[in-house]
Amino acid sequence: MSSIVISLAHFCDKHGPRIISVTQSAEKGTLGEDLLVPDYPTDSYCESCLLQFPEESTRSMRCFIEDVPFITTQYSSIRYQLLNSIIKRAFSEETMIYDNMPFIYFDDLRGLNLVIGFKLYDENARGNERRYCFILTVDSRNHDESMKMLSENWNFIIGGFDKMITYIKNVHKSEFMGKNQKKEDKLETLNNNAFIGSYLRANKSKIGRNLVSLTDDKFLFVRIHKWNSFLLHTVMKEDK
Repeated sequence: MSSIVISLAHFCDKHGPRIISVTQSAEKGTLGEDLLVPDYPTDSYCESCLLQFPEESTRSMRCFIEDVPFITTQYSSIRYQLLNSIIKRAFSEETMIYDNMPFIYFDDLRGLNLVIGFKLYDENARGNERRYCFILTVDSRNHDESMKMLSENWNFIIGGFDKMITYIKNVHKSEFMGKNQKKEDKLETLNNNAFIGSYLRANKSKIGRNLVSLTDDKFLFVRIHKWNSFLLHTVMKEDK
């Protein structure tokens, strides 16, 4: 069975393409200790890059589904270079768009990757927007096997990502509307239009903000961890 990983990444104003969180599974019956990164310096992460759980001292989150540990961390201790290579390609692809439309690429180095991008309005970001993507990675060089798994679970995977993104957009919209008392259709336009010209112009007053701040949901990454774990467990179960 192939290894499957779900990443959340963004394009940081300061650091460029950067991973925010990685969810992966360990062997059934183990505790997945090799995947945990319980302590690491956070000074190399700006505010917009930081994975933030409700307890500030928490660096990793783990849950068990049918005795299989699923772990979400800021980065992968065993796939660090691989995932960094994947997100750099994802954000550099000319086909990368930010309206929940998926694109797929495969090569022997990066495996099979399904990428879905989205963006959120933020007046403190470059071009007044922050760009994100969810990536499902099948870490395998077997193209046929990987595509078979993806095709058999396509609707479930796409539906799962869509639910996550829709939730994030909705709570972001509520937060924006609550603080600014703007018309709803204005935010919809800002989130859905491509700000090509303005995005390329640096915003001198840009301030780092992560998804917890943008949504005002301190449990957001807990929800993402649970969503990703359930999605991975279901796909892996079908792949056996």
